[in-house]
Amino acid sequence: MSSQEIYTPSVAAADRDLIFVVIERHRELSAHYDAAASLSADGAEFAAADEVTGQTNLALTEHANVLIRSKPATITGVIALTRYVAGLREWELPDDDAWYPQF
Repeated sequence: MSSQEIYTPSVAAADRDLIFVVIERHRELSAHYDAAASLSADGAEFAAADEVTGQTNLALTEHANVLIRSKPATITGVIALTRYVAGLREWELPDDDAWYPQF
């Protein structure tokens, strides 16, 4: 079971701690990138697929930085963020390895 399947916050939890919104957005961007990276095409279609993959990768990378630098407001948020990040694949994390001390 992935970290993405472990915890799904309630609307009330998101109202108390915005980290749940940040986590959910990261999940969405990860799914979009994964789907885009799975596309295969030839010729001109490859260039279009490659462009989409690049755009979704950029969005995911930028939001990964937001995710890692976000500070949970509740202990429930701390636990959720820790569990979520622990289960991420390398491509879902920020490119900059300097994020470890932040976390």
